[in-house]
Amino acid sequence: MGEHPESDSRVADLVERMTLEEKVAQIGTVRIGAVLEDGEFAARKAEDVLGDGIGRVTRVGRESHLPPADLAEVIDDIQQFLREETRLGIPAIVREESLCGYAGRGGSVFPQSIGLASTWDPQLVTRVAATTAEQLSAIGIDLTLSPVADLSRDPRWGRTEETYGEDPSLAAAMTAAYVEGLQDAGDETVHATLKHFVGHGGGEGGRNRASADVSPRKLREGACVPFEAGIRQADAASVMAAYHDIDGIPCHASHSLLTGLLREEWGFDGTVVSDGRGIDLLQSKQGVAADRQEAAAVAINAGIDVELPERECFGDPLVAAVADGDVEERRVEQAVSRHLHQKETLGLLDPPPADSHDLDVFEATGAATGAHARSVAREAATESLVLLQNDGLLPLDEGTDTLAVLGPNADAPRHLLGNYAYAAAESRDSGVEVVTPLDGIRKVVPDETTISHVRGCDVRDRTDSEIEEAVRTADDAEIAVLFLGGSSGIDVERETTATAGEGLDRADLGLPGRQDELVRAVHETGTPVVVVLVNGRPLATEWIAENVGAVVEAWLPGEEGGRAIADVLFGRETPGGRLPVSIPRSVGQLPVHYNRKPPSADYEYVFGDAKPLYPFGHGESYTELRYRELSITPSSVAAGDRVTVEVTVENVGDRPGAAVPQVYARDVVASRIRPARQLVGFERVQLAPGEAKTVAFAVPTEQLALYDRELIPVIEPGTVEIRVGPSAAKTALAREFDIVGERRVDTRAKFTETSVR
Repeated sequence: MGEHPESDSRVADLVERMTLEEKVAQIGTVRIGAVLEDGEFAARKAEDVLGDGIGRVTRVGRESHLPPADLAEVIDDIQQFLREETRLGIPAIVREESLCGYAGRGGSVFPQSIGLASTWDPQLVTRVAATTAEQLSAIGIDLTLSPVADLSRDPRWGRTEETYGEDPSLAAAMTAAYVEGLQDAGDETVHATLKHFVGHGGGEGGRNRASADVSPRKLREGACVPFEAGIRQADAASVMAAYHDIDGIPCHASHSLLTGLLREEWGFDGTVVSDGRGIDLLQSKQGVAADRQEAAAVAINAGIDVELPERECFGDPLVAAVADGDVEERRVEQAVSRHLHQKETLGLLDPPPADSHDLDVFEATGAATGAHARSVAREAATESLVLLQNDGLLPLDEGTDTLAVLGPNADAPRHLLGNYAYAAAESRDSGVEVVTPLDGIRKVVPDETTISHVRGCDVRDRTDSEIEEAVRTADDAEIAVLFLGGSSGIDVERETTATAGEGLDRADLGLPGRQDELVRAVHETGTPVVVVLVNGRPLATEWIAENVGAVVEAWLPGEEGGRAIADVLFGRETPGGRLPVSIPRSVGQLPVHYNRKPPSADYEYVFGDAKPLYPFGHGESYTELRYRELSITPSSVAAGDRVTVEVTVENVGDRPGAAVPQVYARDVVASRIRPARQLVGFERVQLAPGEAKTVAFAVPTEQLALYDRELIPVIEPGTVEIRVGPSAAKTALAREFDIVGERRVDTRAKFTETSVR
């Protein structure tokens, strides 16, 4: 965001005029509920909690439950109070979540992050984020806690759905694209927050907040990459620390991560925020602080600038820590200066605009801009769908006479939504229409088609079953389409019946509840079966893969998911999504991510296959796509230069379709064991029937750097093998090039540039 010199104008002047209590207030947060009464701003309450000012106001959409117009009015009241009724008149940064759209009433709901990653389309992700930023900004929200830059290599982890998958390069591209969409792509600017720094997806046993057993080198080569790209390539404004510990040191207490790596090595100059109650966790659970005063001192000295979501530690405990000499006041001033600079960048230190609420961006208004949000949601949902396998059953004939639409996710609107969508997180109606698969199918097939719908069973509850009725319905139908999987929610500070999401980790990866019983029983009827998986984590469905002809992975596709699914099932759209994760056959295979090192990736099990059920990058189509004419120029390149990889992709089928050529590299000989292959480039290419296009990838050799003994990235000389194909498991085209010379570089987080002709 650019350093703000301490001597500069308003920020330095404001800090100099502040009392210690006012300084601490500027790095604290209040939940909006603390200043509400019966859904309206309560000045009396504000006098108690905002008297010294405040840094942020949080959970404005999810906790207020107000529609956009009412919430915008409340936010205006809060900011007016801070400007006119506090001594220094400093407004707050207002924030809300937006993993799959604005997480409040009326917010459009896009595919969850794992689905966006399945598009392999960063430009589309930028448009999704820019559309989200318009809705956030229209209400008066300045900052959001998105995107999640974590890698997910253990699908037992409930938050897998929040990530962009298992690969550093793909996740980095999607992270940077989302940040760009929030901060730079549209007419409005909303500051992004990268989370959860760092390695949060690697908890022991796939459990949230659990310790992560990871070496410094492995951390930098994997989990750090999307964060570094989000900072160096997209200039993300904020970073959130993670709950877990690495080598016994909680991330909230790690000076080496929050200051050494993040600021001193990467040059990050924005704000570092705690995760919700992450500072208090230092004393309440992790036992590295005796009380909240010590926790506050440990966190701020490590590099935390702002506490979320309340002032449990960055309040009176921090004031006491400064008084007792545990924290130097200049460290508090440093954090305050960073936060004030962020406010200045957002325009909060300037007079407010006369009318800043363009609420036409919300769908409920019926305006064109609101309709545009829904069209973006539909496009994203369509691109995210992955055809896992197809024996020719798909696409279905729209003239089918009888159709059985079965399963717990066929007509359950909430089950299509990611965990931080308002309706999923709060179990309340958001006021936004969610098109279910049953709705979508009814819109596609003619009125003469007989559609019979039976739920069959619940996604989780084993006592609620209509399996016998589902079997009878399937037996009478020409085709049975089963919508299976799970539902998403948040099991933190509330109860939920969901199967995935924050706090919803699992010890196995099979279909939950009685869904396995349902699909087997329907299959026994002999009626052709299509399975559509609606879920937030990869599921181990080996029996389905071996016995069902067609399987579609829909993830959590959002408000337009039902239309997108129906369009793909009936051939109105050709599926083009690709997996951003490897899907295991069983939980016992883990880890099964594609870019393991050769000794881990190449060995088999005694009684089972070591290969994943579906590999990273996999996705089938209704048309035939061919890859040919791979070339690399030059054949020898200096360390630090780019090498150009070209490949031609051709649609030799009779339907339009999307190809996603994927470029993988392998360092043939290196001073450290390198991955069996690593993704270094990709491009989603739309092709008409008979059309061919050549894609050129300008690959920076920095992507091939490894970390030496001093943990400095270095490009080593030697031969690099390049393989290209439609997935990590299908890379028949191969060539080599040589890197000449050795060179230390400051970063590996550089993107491959692509062009299509």
